[in-house]
Amino acid sequence: MLAHHRDGHLFLVNDMSKVSKLVTSSDGCEIFAEGAGNLDGPTIILVHGLGSSTVVFNNLFKDDKLLSKVYLVRYDMRSHGRSGRPADQSDYSSPKFAADFMAVAEGFNRQKPYLLGWSLGGTVGTDVCTHCPAGYVSGIIYVSALPYIGAIMMDLAKDCLKNLRPRLITDDVADALKARIDFVDSTINDCNAENWDDRLLWVGAFSHLNANDVLNAMSRQQDPEPLFAAGRGGLRLLHLYGDADQQLDNVVAEAQVSRHFINRKVVVIKGGGHALFYEFQSQVVEEVLAFVTE
Repeated sequence: MLAHHRDGHLFLVNDMSKVSKLVTSSDGCEIFAEGAGNLDGPTIILVHGLGSSTVVFNNLFKDDKLLSKVYLVRYDMRSHGRSGRPADQSDYSSPKFAADFMAVAEGFNRQKPYLLGWSLGGTVGTDVCTHCPAGYVSGIIYVSALPYIGAIMMDLAKDCLKNLRPRLITDDVADALKARIDFVDSTINDCNAENWDDRLLWVGAFSHLNANDVLNAMSRQQDPEPLFAAGRGGLRLLHLYGDADQQLDNVVAEAQVSRHFINRKVVVIKGGGHALFYEFQSQVVEEVLAFVTE
């Protein structure tokens, strides 16, 4: 592993294709990000869900078929993983989430990326459509996604998720930890010996967040209209979800959000749970590659 310095920031090169670095957002918050793959291919920036980090996409960063065709970038959202954790709620506004995304794209010198948002990561698409220059992204890929923070959450969330929310911010330390375990277990429909190590890694990522971090991650105000307008204007959308998602009723997102996109493709994977990209990796990769290489 080689260590280099650029503009005062350390980045590590593990091999010829993978780069890890800290980029600085507009407000000074440091955002941890990694890139790998075909530098000549289209770029997909992966945005994780609540309580997770870049580690949830480890399987995609080892997918030779995907990496041979596209350049992947993944980053830790603020308050998650190795990124900065500002304490003030005002540091978690929609413009700042959009600025984080731009800092990552520009930090890797990637133009017109696709945004792939899993779960809460899907909300970044609304931030980007609202605060980034028009046409900043080539398209949006929702994977079991929450499209924006707002009233839709009550209709989209299943009882499993509604029951978990208060436990994730409780002062009861033991139950807060158990809630994080239960949260992760509800993303993977088939928890078994083969994926045990990944499960522990995901739980560890969520255990890094305290109650204030969870609240900050879900507190920003978002107006979905710029997202809808972008969809009506031709922004491409690929909406992937499974019919066995324990957390979200994804039909709600399709009915209330995807319908605004005139250039859309919706794919429902039979038996697919919340972590669709993990348990149905080959099918998701096939759909994503078809979408970004058209």
